[in-house]
Amino acid sequence: MTTIENIYNDYRTANEYPSYYTLDFFAKNAIPLNNLDSFKDDNELKLFIELSWQHLNALYQKDRYNDTADNAIKYLKTIDSKINQHNLPFIKDDWYYGILLFKGMATYRLRDYKTSTPIFKELTEHDSKNENYKNWLRYSKYGLHLWISKTITVVCGLLLLIEVFFKKYIPSFFIRISLDSIALIGFVGTLIYDYYIKRSFRKSNQK
Repeated sequence: MTTIENIYNDYRTANEYPSYYTLDFFAKNAIPLNNLDSFKDDNELKLFIELSWQHLNALYQKDRYNDTADNAIKYLKTIDSKINQHNLPFIKDDWYYGILLFKGMATYRLRDYKTSTPIFKELTEHDSKNENYKNWLRYSKYGLHLWISKTITVVCGLLLLIEVFFKKYIPSFFIRISLDSIALIGFVGTLIYDYYIKRSFRKSNQK
């Protein structure tokens, strides 16, 4: 049977690893990779983790976010099962957390913020000084709470409509000015915050 070492060594024979090469390689080796149910030692599991990262990286670079998320879930299920079964917490290295990061980024791109936010929280707890993790967590929290921003915009719009169409029913100049001020502050505040988050996200992805 083809072992994980043979597959890994075969993959590493290339001089470069562009996305198309990696995706073609995994397509050709789909049967042996999908039928792995055991690893003879820690090293084999580490090789599997690295190969999994390479596959997810290629999928993500091609904007195949559904495939990235689905494969990350599948790989992590296998990896975590072996880690728990054999008590191997030290296996969780940068390659492992890279797989978790791809799962978080892919689910974020799919706007599944309920899934991505806990992932980025776990990553920041693992490495609290990692700016990339913290940025992704901030963006994901923003997506998760986007309904608040939309609600504020709707409420501010209603306040303006009330002031415009029902002005004659609001005799107090102070109340009318207050409504306008609250609406304006709400609009400007949400616009600035939305712009800041989206601009930061674009800049981070251009690096």
